[in-house]
Amino acid sequence: MRRIPGLRFLFAAIVPLATVTSTVRVLATIVLLTGILSAQERVSASGLSSTFNIQAQTACETKMLREMGAREVFSGKAYEVLTEVAQAYVRVTPHIYIFPRSLNSVYIAGSTAVDGRGKIVVGQQAVRQFDAFSLEGFLGHEMAHVVSDSAAQGCNDLIFRNPQMEADADALAARTIGTEPVEAFLQRVLALTQGQNWDAKQRLELLQSSQSNIGRGAF
Repeated sequence: MRRIPGLRFLFAAIVPLATVTSTVRVLATIVLLTGILSAQERVSASGLSSTFNIQAQTACETKMLREMGAREVFSGKAYEVLTEVAQAYVRVTPHIYIFPRSLNSVYIAGSTAVDGRGKIVVGQQAVRQFDAFSLEGFLGHEMAHVVSDSAAQGCNDLIFRNPQMEADADALAARTIGTEPVEAFLQRVLALTQGQNWDAKQRLELLQSSQSNIGRGAF
């Protein structure tokens, strides 16, 4: 499997390859953090200070965002939805960036270590193609990764797909903002890909199955 430093793509299968730089290689899968040597562990092993680690993380983030053509926003649809989602998680609103054309969403690994907020990067087309309700589920999923980020992996690390972490993020989002927007988000991905995103289909089925089991257990 191809490796991607520092980024966790949500639905890379719906990102046109022409929209990404040579630095950001897209897989036809979901890419997630997994158990790899962390930036913090490398710093400790080399005897360097934690300040250097933060500086390296910040420099890496700046380079990635610049090469993606991403810009931070402080108003508008995505910002307003993320602010509401963050309130549901009882967390400060993460930095949110918009990058051109893409339908994808990216969480920068370890970005919570910089100022406690984290960084989410959302494709411009995703903001346009998702209504506010499905966008809530979309960003609720990403927010689940923000609150779960221990900064064990950073921007300079190599990250791999981990389907269980995606399912866990869906489940956490469903518990926090409600199942309906998460389902709407996954259904919208299927609609945009004409039902061809196998991962979205699997995750939707898993989410609906788990909610059905919870409902039966309530009686």
